[in-house]
Amino acid sequence: MQRILFTVVALIIFSTTCAQESLKTIKGRIVYLDSPVVDAEIKVTGNDKMVKSELDGSYQVQAAEGDIITFSYPSLRDMQVVVEDVTRILNITMSPDINELDEVIVQASKRRSQRELEEDYGINKHIIRTTYGYLDAQKAPGHIRFLNEDEINSVNLCILDLIRAEFAGVKVFGDCNRGGSIAIRGFGSIENPRFAIFDVDGQIFQDAPIWLGVQSFKRIAILSNLASTTRYGNIAAGGVIVINTTNGNPSLGKLLDRARLRNNIYHGDALTENEVGKNEPTYLEDLEKSTSIEAAKSIYDRNLAKYYNSPHFFIDSYAYFMDKGAERFATELLHKNLPLFERNAVYLKALAYYAEANLAIQISRELYEQIFILRPNYAQSYRDLAESYRDIKNYKKAAAMYARYNYLIDEGFLESDSLGLGSIMDRDSENLLALEGDKVIAGGKSRTRLAKYADFKGTRLLFEWNDSEAEFELQFVNPEKHYYTWMHTMADNADRIMDEKLKGYSSEEFLVDGSLAGKWQVNVNYKGNKKLEPTYLKVTTYFNYGQHAQRKKVNVYRLSLKNVNQKLFDLVNA
Repeated sequence: MQRILFTVVALIIFSTTCAQESLKTIKGRIVYLDSPVVDAEIKVTGNDKMVKSELDGSYQVQAAEGDIITFSYPSLRDMQVVVEDVTRILNITMSPDINELDEVIVQASKRRSQRELEEDYGINKHIIRTTYGYLDAQKAPGHIRFLNEDEINSVNLCILDLIRAEFAGVKVFGDCNRGGSIAIRGFGSIENPRFAIFDVDGQIFQDAPIWLGVQSFKRIAILSNLASTTRYGNIAAGGVIVINTTNGNPSLGKLLDRARLRNNIYHGDALTENEVGKNEPTYLEDLEKSTSIEAAKSIYDRNLAKYYNSPHFFIDSYAYFMDKGAERFATELLHKNLPLFERNAVYLKALAYYAEANLAIQISRELYEQIFILRPNYAQSYRDLAESYRDIKNYKKAAAMYARYNYLIDEGFLESDSLGLGSIMDRDSENLLALEGDKVIAGGKSRTRLAKYADFKGTRLLFEWNDSEAEFELQFVNPEKHYYTWMHTMADNADRIMDEKLKGYSSEEFLVDGSLAGKWQVNVNYKGNKKLEPTYLKVTTYFNYGQHAQRKKVNVYRLSLKNVNQKLFDLVNA
């Protein structure tokens, strides 16, 4: 194991060093509302040199892997893109930057109802639940100091240690054995100090709740301003420390039904699979029209000369023949043309998706291993390889991959992830130990799952995409025809996309519990990937998640038609 860890660390250091040394040419076109943006400024991090776009919006710049390219133009929003190992083409679509209004307008109040805040609790890490309702720390009046579960260090013994370590300027008295007090606002006088009270899952305590284990904390907020503490009355003269625990939180990050908001009625406007298919490449249309496998092979052979240099032709052909049960021919096709893919993790990942969807688990494992070698500093590589080992029932290797990832995080070789993949990795790891722990842990004893991942029982949807530049919107339509949309676009979620690029992940999970039974529909609106190539979206549906009857189904969708809502699949939620 030590040799393996050393090899991974060496790969990470080597890949980082190479990335810093080798410059490559990045080019593309900048547009706004389909018109070229002339004289837009393009700058590379750490480089004083700046280039401008041409009359047709085109540009060309030198950058290294890991650099950040910034695209700027007056009155348009700046865009920042991280350069990856596969980055060559970046076609940029800019959006308006609206900061000020030249006229006074009347608009609806932006205050959100308690119902809306409750519905968002599971997906907004800045919302805290108090005795008197929910508070959004980012929008509430006054400054609220905040800590969510990803930032809470469980090595602290109790709340006193945690506050002392994490909140500068807050005075903590006492210890975890004898108890103590916390002063947020300072002292009213030496003889009459005003200490904070504690709001724990809606219950008020004047003494520090030192009996609570820090590992059970989900969120902590320090309320020190009058606007946020006035409801508590005089007892809160010294401020309030609000603690939400995993046991006291009913949502636990589930995909709640956010459906009953105004103006989100689904009108059945998504294109069907057949309608989307009319926009496929000619070779795919011809393959779909073929009446037999032999006829399809002839069509493939006829197109070889025309598309011999197109990785997507071979990806799509491999997917078609695998789907039709011609696994031997598809495998031969794959190995014969592997030189087109072997240095490109984005193409390899698309192939791995299709192999996994068609239960060719040995091939998908080999492909994920190759991706891991290319991208040892990507968090996603560890998760993908761990799950591919799990698919072939090598549970010890799967557990070792998760352990290796955590080791590299602890040692600082990989950056800790609190926004995207971290919770997915934890959930997968705990699920592996819960269901297959007797095959992993010596002595045949299975470890109890962490409380925050143990109580969900329902359907888990995991979305993964092969190209980190992909932008899209996922629409979830519930049985009552209300919808919720998750935005994965630079215009709506730039911070999230930047986090994905810096840490190396491209996935998101949604948990559907049994609170609203019936048929759900999942749609996608694809926005592109900054180049003229399709994106491949893998959706893994876990049925009976967390139970011994758990099973999964993998589907892959080829996304190329832009800016239209298209149906992916239906989900019957019992």
